[in-house]
Amino acid sequence: MAYELTRHHFLELLRAYQPCSYETFGQDDTRFTVPMHHALKSRDRLHVALRCGLRRLSPDQQIIVDLGPFPGSLLRLLRHLDYTALAQLHGAGLMVSDEFIHFMERDVQAAIHTVNLDPAGRQFQDKGYSEKVPLPDHSVQLVFALEIIEHVTSPFHLLAEAYRILRSGGHVVMTTPNVTRIGNVFKLLIGRTLNDRLAPPGYDNPDDEWRPHAREYAMHELADMLRKTGFEIVESRFFLGEDTQQCRQSMSQHGIDWAKWPFYAVPHLRGSLLIVGRKP
Repeated sequence: MAYELTRHHFLELLRAYQPCSYETFGQDDTRFTVPMHHALKSRDRLHVALRCGLRRLSPDQQIIVDLGPFPGSLLRLLRHLDYTALAQLHGAGLMVSDEFIHFMERDVQAAIHTVNLDPAGRQFQDKGYSEKVPLPDHSVQLVFALEIIEHVTSPFHLLAEAYRILRSGGHVVMTTPNVTRIGNVFKLLIGRTLNDRLAPPGYDNPDDEWRPHAREYAMHELADMLRKTGFEIVESRFFLGEDTQQCRQSMSQHGIDWAKWPFYAVPHLRGSLLIVGRKP
């Protein structure tokens, strides 16, 4: 029987959640109206992704990988769920210091690996990072790739690594900002660029391992890339993915946010994308 992580259960988990120092934004961060941490700020997309992934995860031999694990919220939430309390947890990506590796091992028994999932970008060639997730082929049940594909220059290496490590019948769960969202439509209508969240032309900073977005995607583009990698698409959906809750905003920004709501009735105008691929 599939495991269902309800919204009520997830919010209960979040209320009891103790964020670590890597997740907190600090008591004096004036951007928020309450003390904020990453799991709370990203609660909508975390719940959508966890619910979709865990309902496809069998209770036996659970091995779960988070591509782009920093600051640890997804893996820490998984460890605090009864259903995945005994799962083998791995994270692979950048922004992985020795201190973060040791903390995640002590805190939730998660193995964190430094991996450059965007070797085509060439920003980190001189750092000697591995380009492969250090797990055997066909060994993993579930891979999460949340809010990472928009940061890489070429997504096919990341998708190929997810496909390689997944066993037959395993799933990859991806979320990313939706390029067709109503906020972008508004920008076009007032003569602004859609690319203000993207890396500026010529951007090259190998010390910035959390780079600006390389590009954003529409749903059909994600589906095409997953199919080209070998995946079957088993679920795709548009969701709001709001992360401005409890943020301090000007009156004009509040007005803009309220103006967006009627357009959310049209799915492809919502802010975020979720897609789930299955390895045959």
